Amino acid sequence: QGFAAVKTMFAEKSEDDDEEEDAVCDADDKVCNSGDLSMTGDQFDPKSLASNPFAFPIGVWSLPEASYYGLSVQQCKEMGIDAGEGVALYAECLRGLVFSPNGLLKLVFDKSNGRIMGVHICGDDACELIHYGMELVKAKRTIDDVLGNLYSAVTFHEMYRIAAMAAVDEAGARKRRAAAGRAVTARNRGIKE
Repeated sequence: QGFAAVKTMFAEKSEDDDEEEDAVCDADDKVCNSGDLSMTGDQFDPKSLASNPFAFPIGVWSLPEASYYGLSVQQCKEMGIDAGEGVALYAECLRGLVFSPNGLLKLVFDKSNGRIMGVHICGDDACELIHYGMELVKAKRTIDDVLGNLYSAVTFHEMYRIAAMAAVDEAGARKRRAAAGRAVTARNRGIKE
């Protein structure tokens, strides 16, 4: 892809450059994510990266790290998709509570069928965790698929299940997030004393 990007940026423009190949997508699918970079080769257009949320996962190695893949709730609504979100705080999973309680993972999903449309993460290892989220979006997995999986209790990946539970039980999720926030606050007060 790197070669294709450089070639595209510095190649002479020809008359044939305006022709576009048709993407292979399901006609009933509102979101087409079949055109990933690995399939584009010489047809790669670096300008398309900003406009295609399915081109590749975005990660910012900052403190805290931030990453995302797919659509936001707002982008879904602009496309006519009734979207919801499930949020998991790092403090809700065992590893987050012990090592790094500040952060969150959000799953954006289509309310009509539960299909995961996007994943957004802010916190430690966000740039590592996003790749599993990318696979959920690309494979058209649903909230129920995530709930049906078992995740190790001492990994940040447990947050995917917690966020999926929050998607189906918003009131319970609010109570769990409030309890996690109180636990982190109490812990932080104890450290400062």
